[in-house]
Amino acid sequence: MSELSLSERLLAHLQAHDYTGQDISALARAICVDSKERPELRLLIKEWENKGRLLRLRGARYMLRIPEQDKLKGRIRRIKAGKYLFIPDSTGQQLVRAMIQTDEVAEIELPVMPHRDGGAMDGDLVTATLRRTASDGYRRHKKGPRHPSAENVRLEVRVDEIIERRRGTWVGIYRPGGRYGTMIGDGRTSPEQVMLTAPPPPQLLAGMAITVQVQSYPRGKMPATGTIEQVLGWPDDRGVDITTIMHRYTLRSDFPAAVLAESEALPDELPLDEIKRREDWRNRCVITIDPATARDYDDAISLRELPGGDIELAVHIADVSYYVRPGSALDNEAALRGNSTYLPDRVLPMLPPRLCDDLCSLKSGCDRPTRLCVIRLSSDGIVKHSRFADAVIHSRARLSYEQALAVLENRASSGDTEVDTMLHLGHRVATVLRELRFKQGSLDLDLPELRVLLDDYGQPIGVETESHDIAHQMIEEFMLAANEAVAAALKAALVPTIYRIHEEPDPAKLHNFALTARSYGIAAGALNSREELSRVATAIKEHADEQILTVALLRAMMRARYSTKSLGHFGLAKGDYCHFTSPIRRYADLIVHRGFAKLAQGKHATTQLPSPARLAEIAEHISETERNSAAAEKEAHQTKLALYLAAECESPSPRPWTAVISDTYPQGLAVEIPELQMRGFISGAELPERLGARWYYEPHARRWSATDGRCFLPGSRLDVVPTNVDISSRFVDFAPIASD
Repeated sequence: MSELSLSERLLAHLQAHDYTGQDISALARAICVDSKERPELRLLIKEWENKGRLLRLRGARYMLRIPEQDKLKGRIRRIKAGKYLFIPDSTGQQLVRAMIQTDEVAEIELPVMPHRDGGAMDGDLVTATLRRTASDGYRRHKKGPRHPSAENVRLEVRVDEIIERRRGTWVGIYRPGGRYGTMIGDGRTSPEQVMLTAPPPPQLLAGMAITVQVQSYPRGKMPATGTIEQVLGWPDDRGVDITTIMHRYTLRSDFPAAVLAESEALPDELPLDEIKRREDWRNRCVITIDPATARDYDDAISLRELPGGDIELAVHIADVSYYVRPGSALDNEAALRGNSTYLPDRVLPMLPPRLCDDLCSLKSGCDRPTRLCVIRLSSDGIVKHSRFADAVIHSRARLSYEQALAVLENRASSGDTEVDTMLHLGHRVATVLRELRFKQGSLDLDLPELRVLLDDYGQPIGVETESHDIAHQMIEEFMLAANEAVAAALKAALVPTIYRIHEEPDPAKLHNFALTARSYGIAAGALNSREELSRVATAIKEHADEQILTVALLRAMMRARYSTKSLGHFGLAKGDYCHFTSPIRRYADLIVHRGFAKLAQGKHATTQLPSPARLAEIAEHISETERNSAAAEKEAHQTKLALYLAAECESPSPRPWTAVISDTYPQGLAVEIPELQMRGFISGAELPERLGARWYYEPHARRWSATDGRCFLPGSRLDVVPTNVDISSRFVDFAPIASD
């Protein structure tokens, strides 16, 4: 019998970091309550509930109630209109869910009280006090006492202390004035205005891009202050646009000397004893398929048909964990970066080139260590068995997606009959897997990727759309299968790891999207049904406004993130899912690979795994670095696209684009260009004229009409060309192309 009292044992269990809510029976088993103590446990729980110390959740489960004055830790996120949200850390997420009595797993985002942000800015780590709104979060019945209501509890926070600033440097445009001038920022990653406190360098002129070292942050009516750290140059100078974005999002380009030294000290060849320890696949048909411009090949495949009709799919992933050991300088730097960032004119890799382009890259003609996932599939795509091992390969062929597609379409040969045969087998298997995935409710939300083509000086010279062809789909299906198999195995083996999760969407957002879909002529019922949502997603793929509707549906979805709990992936319709297949460019995959050693080596595994608390910190950190990189990539892409359109404005024959009118105003037409995935505006003065006809706006019908019978209203299509581009805001004015 434990020396602790029943109340002490219960309290310690309820306060455990990984406690998620249990009923009385589960609590009794967890704290080793015998049959004699059960009545006392029930009375104790009832007493604590009556005193407000415990919250009763759905399913008669219990959790400690947090006092409203308790401080939570989390990140600040700035949204549109200058408002701020507070995203609690994993512990805070759990506590807030208990307070509002909800079992929903969606990430909690709480509004910051007006004028109570404490001077915090986007990305800052803070402590905050949780408070109820003026309604006190309760509803009153006509008769009887006040009852807590989960759906009516509204919480907000007051920022109390800033623990860590996301940025110590700001980026903006220099403007003379006052004593030393000011820096004009974007209002999100930096204040809108920063007062400079030291004389600017003599070469600095108005309008140049600069970085500013922070001296003080804005607080109330007090402006931010700083000193000039670096003059980047004119915004339209070569490379300055991307360099500015890198500074704005604190992206790291150079590696510290210790990291480079550690990477250079790694051996060029695999030791013989390491090769002997691994499964030898060097004489088997193993190939890589990647973009033509890729240099880091982190996945390879091999397939064969087994007697009886089953298929053996082998997915080899570069064993980065062999080179990057926990606690090393390489590991610390990779964890700090979280992921690689892909900008239009450069890549900011997570690992030094010595690793990502050489030792870890599964280049053909070289022995390379891999983590191996072998999946046995039936002819109808059902997984019969999966096994895991450490392996060594000698890739037989390195194909681009274009080369693989040519083979699959029988337009060319790889030069190796066995490779060609395997590719056709892979396509057949991938087709079955893809059909099965969509049948199970997976959503097809892929959008064609628009790429801006650059010349040798980084200037945009054109755009092209990368299609998601059958070669891409084949590799995608195999990677999805491997990710799912590894996640399920790690969960079954109780190995702590980081999962890729995608929570169910907010019903209110789905309802709004259903209204949008109906306005485009798509019958949309209750989208909280996965079957109905899948049907609507399929209908979108056959609609003329597919891209607009897909973007609208994506906005209704939750953002995928990393978690130490396997909460499933809604978009892929998978119960267990992780990122395993790209350890060269994602730290999450490297963590998964370290847990993978337990599957491949069993009791002989010596890999050091982080504690559950540390894993939770890593999951939150890399979710944030992923979000930061995605924002930088989007801004860089849109900047280059704006530059391309600005050049088109000066062209005697600019490229036309098809626009869809999204709304109408007395000033003109708001439009979307689906192919460019951007928005713009057409002034009413730019509408095409005809002899004797004039345009006028009809507010009651939300349309522009002409006296000759023509009209423009939401949903109408027209061909346009760009006429003016504001590079800083990336706002584009368009003009219709006159038609006969």
